[in-house]
Amino acid sequence: MSEKAKKILIAEDEEAMLEALASKFEKRGFAVIRAHDGEEGYSLAIKEKPDLLILDILMPKMNGMDLMEKIRQDDRWGADVPIVMLTNISDPENVSRAAICKVYDFLVKTDWRLDDVVKLAEDKLAFPEA
Repeated sequence: MSEKAKKILIAEDEEAMLEALASKFEKRGFAVIRAHDGEEGYSLAIKEKPDLLILDILMPKMNGMDLMEKIRQDDRWGADVPIVMLTNISDPENVSRAAICKVYDFLVKTDWRLDDVVKLAEDKLAFPEA
């Protein structure tokens, strides 16, 4: 992994989904930080300060919405870091809550492919084509 690799934190409690996403991103040259629940995601995010976060909404210990709000409270890094939310259902309440935190990217898991997530991340980070 090169020192220039963009860091992505993926917080996802479904191990198969976490590994599938991580593998796709690593193949595209990203450095991936894995978190299996919201608390681990928050701890790793504050420590590692990734370039982008991908957060599942339904997770143990701290859900993705609460994690997003805690990240946004960090004025130095977290206020502006790009965040993509993953969900199983499109919930208008969560969409509104996220918009307040300047998070506009919601991916409903049944509606996208892994390549779509990678493309969105690359676009958000202006990642050069390989």
